[in-house]
Amino acid sequence: MPSDPSCQDGPAPRGSGPPPSTSSDGVRRTTLRIQGLSRLGVGCVHEEDDVHRTVRQVSEMTGIAPDTLRAWERRYGVVTPARSESRYRLYDEHDIERLQLMARLVSGGAPASLAAQQVAASLPDDRSEHAGPGPGGGASSAEVEPRPTTSPAVTDPGLDALVVAARNLDRAEVDRVLDRAFSTGSFESVAEQWLLPALAEVGAAWSDGRIDVAGEHLVSGVVRGRLGSAYDAAGSALGGPVVLVGLPPGSRHELGSLTFATCLRRLGGDVRWLGADLPVDSWSHAVARLRPAAVVITVPTGADLAAASEVTGRLRGEHPALPIFAGGGGTGHAADALRSSAVLDLPGSVTRAAREVMVHLQDTLNATR
Repeated sequence: MPSDPSCQDGPAPRGSGPPPSTSSDGVRRTTLRIQGLSRLGVGCVHEEDDVHRTVRQVSEMTGIAPDTLRAWERRYGVVTPARSESRYRLYDEHDIERLQLMARLVSGGAPASLAAQQVAASLPDDRSEHAGPGPGGGASSAEVEPRPTTSPAVTDPGLDALVVAARNLDRAEVDRVLDRAFSTGSFESVAEQWLLPALAEVGAAWSDGRIDVAGEHLVSGVVRGRLGSAYDAAGSALGGPVVLVGLPPGSRHELGSLTFATCLRRLGGDVRWLGADLPVDSWSHAVARLRPAAVVITVPTGADLAAASEVTGRLRGEHPALPIFAGGGGTGHAADALRSSAVLDLPGSVTRAAREVMVHLQDTLNATR
């Protein structure tokens, strides 16, 4: 990789390119030589022949958004950047190489979690195993964020754990159950294998009278907050193909839809989750305003099918070429009603459904190149 002209000792040669970029990080060093130090930030930081760059500089070099850089580090352990004395991230060339490979894999359609595994296999990073002092001199082990890990000794809390907490109207216990569950694996695996089945158990317990509606509402509210936080933390691929996700009018069972939207966002989609009970006119307005690459309508129960068909019929009449997907427990009750509007049926698995939508988007994008 060619070196940045701003990182050479002495004046840069004529014609060597633009002046060094600066960062607002304001990193201060005592043991390193700093080029272009000013009140606005730093250029590149040297320690012997190692060059370290800030989040802003790496973002400019690679085209990866700063929020995505941080998310790939925290969620997947793609890199373990050193830290300055002021706790700012500093990336070396090995970090940048790993990030560039990650970006290529994700832009090629690979789920971020699988792309991170391929990066780890192709460009192993042993520094996280025995990281010593990074740039900044004498950094303690607490100054470098560890790679995210999960303990194989932790098991999920069981499908009835939320039912017990709902029966006791115990908000703190609901939080403890969710904390334990999400410590056992990735968001996708926990949502698919534990959360959605556990929520189905809560619904069944309310239906047969084992818990009161107050307990069901308490659990739903806490889970809704957790899913909303996960959705926000996933970030958004601004500038990419927009996907609208939501429920038809009258449909209020939103947790499965928000789980799907979060999975899709974590795969890199620019997802706009429109929520529950969305009127037909609002669906029409959103599509006309945003011109999405696809629409996903969640149909939780058979009772939601007529309203979903009304939405798909309206959108198909107004946008004949728009890809419209439908998924959820209600789609199997009368699939012909949706197929009449040329709606694409999604699998029951939220993770498989999210991957299917992303594959469709990628195929469409490749076909237009």
